[in-house]
Amino acid sequence: MSRISWVLEHPGGGLTRLERALPQPQRGQALVRNLATAVNFHDILNLQGVLPNLAWPRVPFSDNCGEIVALGEDCGSFAVGDRVLANFFPDWSDGRPTYAACLRCYGDQIDGFLQTHTIVETRSLVLAPRNLSSEEAATLCCAGLTAWRSVFGEARVQPGETVVVQGTGGVSLFALQLAKLAGANVILISSSNEKLEIGRKLGADHLINYRDVPAWDEVVLDISKGGAALVVEIGGAETLTRSINATQYDGHISIIGIRSGFGRSAPIAPETVLIKNLTLRGLSVGNVRQLDQLCRAVELHDLHPYIGEHADISEAPRALQIMGDQRHVGKIAISIGQPAKLA
Repeated sequence: MSRISWVLEHPGGGLTRLERALPQPQRGQALVRNLATAVNFHDILNLQGVLPNLAWPRVPFSDNCGEIVALGEDCGSFAVGDRVLANFFPDWSDGRPTYAACLRCYGDQIDGFLQTHTIVETRSLVLAPRNLSSEEAATLCCAGLTAWRSVFGEARVQPGETVVVQGTGGVSLFALQLAKLAGANVILISSSNEKLEIGRKLGADHLINYRDVPAWDEVVLDISKGGAALVVEIGGAETLTRSINATQYDGHISIIGIRSGFGRSAPIAPETVLIKNLTLRGLSVGNVRQLDQLCRAVELHDLHPYIGEHADISEAPRALQIMGDQRHVGKIAISIGQPAKLA
């Protein structure tokens, strides 16, 4: 038996389809038959080769939902047939982020999930939510986990507090849904009325089109009567100043994207950050324990991610182009194999 892999040979190159021998798991490893993956902006940077410490050649993509088909020794309670997700950072089991814990991720330093089978470390695995399809479950690993860590792990949003969500990409819509799960009042900001309407259907309480209302931070202050407890920041240099103004005293800003581009400096008034006692935190996904918490909450509350685009694995280049052009809403899911039967 063999596996089909889509391999990146060099930075900026295309994907090469290869048929290779099926690997065997060693101690602490599982052989996972991949059922689905999903596209993240991280994957665009990955293909361009601009991320640090990338291995060449390698199989890209960090998201997955798959079924265990073989196990090595010392794999804990996992069993063949389990439907599982692999954490973005296989070495970050719990606790705060460290350099060592975040040094490796699937699809960057080690082979990822744009293939039919992948060897994974069982310490990075959690059981997939039983209420989700494999395509839905695959979207949790990066975008869903980033939003979970922002809302519950860092900001610790409480019922009645205000959360501002910028944009309608994967992390943003997950943050909207999870903030509503926390009982928050959610303000969604976008340049598209059509996308805002999707957000409204997902539970957003207030909608702001920033093309019509450039000073959206003042509107947030008025709606919230003093500012947001959390702003999910994706704009970078173009929006950070307004996010700081829109945040309440002792509030939190999660910097999860830089849509305005890398290397651009943002004007920040440090006295405002100081006076308001703000926390500005960059977020790069989360740990295995947090991924498990997310999966259990999704299952308990029957939460379903918003998938705007579906593709087959042979259509991966098209899916990447949609992500690169920022034409998507929510997640772009890619089917790889036949989905496991839901419980």
